[in-house]
Amino acid sequence: MDWIVYALGPIDHDWDKLKTVRETVADIANYEDEFTEAHDLNTDSVRSFLESWDSAKDSAKRSGWEGDFRHAPYVFWLPSETGFDHGFVFKQDNNGTTFVVSPQELPTLAKLIG
Repeated sequence: MDWIVYALGPIDHDWDKLKTVRETVADIANYEDEFTEAHDLNTDSVRSFLESWDSAKDSAKRSGWEGDFRHAPYVFWLPSETGFDHGFVFKQDNNGTTFVVSPQELPTLAKLIG
């Protein structure tokens, strides 16, 4: 996937409004609706999500992320033509830089850094 990476100054509040990557994986794995039994694990969906997470981390590294976390990485969702796309946000421990890794351009963030 092609990711757009934004490196911002430290963001120190409201992280608890988002679900972590771990919580999101659990939600995807245990997803059920009127057509799915609770015991049916969505392994393909989990695998796809984790592959996108790995790809997002690789993109962030190419944009200066040092590979450490101040706290758990989080997931955000954006509407798209096919439903919703997910992105990731995490804070680097070393200097507090906040990385937003998005599948779509985020003009408001681009203005902040640019």
